[in-house]
Amino acid sequence: MKQLPLLAAAFLLLAGCNPSPEETGKAAPGPSVAAAPAQPVSGLSSESVYQLPDTFQTQNRQPFLLPELAGKPTVLAMVFTNCGYACPRLTDDMKAIETKLAASAGQVNYALVSFDVARDTAEQLKRYATEKNLGNNWVLLHGSDEAVRTLSVLLNVPYEKTEDGNFSHANKIIVLDQNGVPRFHQEGLGTNPEATISQINALLR
Repeated sequence: MKQLPLLAAAFLLLAGCNPSPEETGKAAPGPSVAAAPAQPVSGLSSESVYQLPDTFQTQNRQPFLLPELAGKPTVLAMVFTNCGYACPRLTDDMKAIETKLAASAGQVNYALVSFDVARDTAEQLKRYATEKNLGNNWVLLHGSDEAVRTLSVLLNVPYEKTEDGNFSHANKIIVLDQNGVPRFHQEGLGTNPEATISQINALLR
């Protein structure tokens, strides 16, 4: 089992612990997100989340594969835009990291992946990016329920849909290296980002 690639292990975990549709309010994937063949990406470590083959959609309505983030460290969080408390603060925490890394502007990716496959369309993600004043180096991603659920397992960001249509979820900011391997995570809201910044600077050396 220890030799299984990370993606294969994630699918096994999903098979064993994925909540039922009744428990999660699981929504069908939107028609704008294309399916991709379930095969690994060649040349990447088995620990890389870029092995996830699904196609996402950006806030600009462009199809997007996670390996497009390769080549730079990536700061990533999973959120939903109808969140009234934690997600805006999590986004602000990422912006604080970006501000402290101003000297490395253009060398780091910033990505938000939505839990809310039903409501967080490209248009809604675009509105959120505008409201939060997120720059061109930020990508906001909408995906199918399966893609989002699998990514959440790979990143160890558990979430569950609540009765009001919102989500209960872990608050984590994850640092991926240039090849999509998770190297560090910052947990909680308003956390001192110095350790996160140190990890990113180490990847930039």
